[in-house]
Amino acid sequence: MTESAVQRLAGCYIANLTPFRADGSVDLDTVKLHTNWLIENGVDGLCPAGTTGEFLFLNTQEKADIVRANVEAAAGRVPVVAGVWGLSVQEVTLLTRLAADNGAVAVFLPPPIYYPASDDSVEAWYRAAAAASNLPVYAYNIPQYAANTVTFECLDRLTSAGIIGGAKDSTGKKERVAELVKRYGDRFRIFAASDGFAAEGRKLGADGFISAIGNAAPSLFARLWAGDDSLQPEVDEIRTALKSVGSIPALKYLLEKRGFPFGESRIPCSGLTPEQKRMLDALAEQMQ
Repeated sequence: MTESAVQRLAGCYIANLTPFRADGSVDLDTVKLHTNWLIENGVDGLCPAGTTGEFLFLNTQEKADIVRANVEAAAGRVPVVAGVWGLSVQEVTLLTRLAADNGAVAVFLPPPIYYPASDDSVEAWYRAAAAASNLPVYAYNIPQYAANTVTFECLDRLTSAGIIGGAKDSTGKKERVAELVKRYGDRFRIFAASDGFAAEGRKLGADGFISAIGNAAPSLFARLWAGDDSLQPEVDEIRTALKSVGSIPALKYLLEKRGFPFGESRIPCSGLTPEQKRMLDALAEQMQ
């Protein structure tokens, strides 16, 4: 990765959704159309094959193809930071190598999920990913879903050893992000997440923000991250509505209304009732 690419890892990024065709296959054409639209509407970077991208339900080849499609569509205009979570160290290292081969400038990786993991295990997990390529590895802390936290003690060890190149924090907790900035702000890039935390994350000194709602409202988030804090209440209203029906299928439905054929999500994220769709229709009108 060039120095200019490193310097560009900041700003408003999108945690890309994954579109599926009627037969259940990944729709790479829609990936590219959507990516181009996001860039044209002011986003600074892309994060495909991650939590919002239904990474739990994608196989290794699909993840690699999605990253490659994003890189091709971005065509150097913005960086692509690839999600490389896998069930095993072997899968994580393979995905990291494939992300490098397909043109990503960095990868982001949650800790091992579900089973309790010690700091030693988490450190070994990130060491394996870092050894797989020359890409910076971003430690992605999302304990509400992973059931494991990337502790500050572990981050200290990883940082001292030069293992990680950045951090993404999705806790939405002011104290956690403030401490990240205090400890590591002069050592690596820090991205905040959780859409209700965008304005606060910027004020705390995060280098960037990664949004899910920005899939359907990229210019809204670009303006919010640029400093228009008056938009945060609108974002909060949208977030509350989406979470009431399931954010991933709801965002896909909103994009369908914008002309992007995102299709159904994979089980268990699939399905919206007629009543839920009517609510989203009204929300789409407000978002115009």
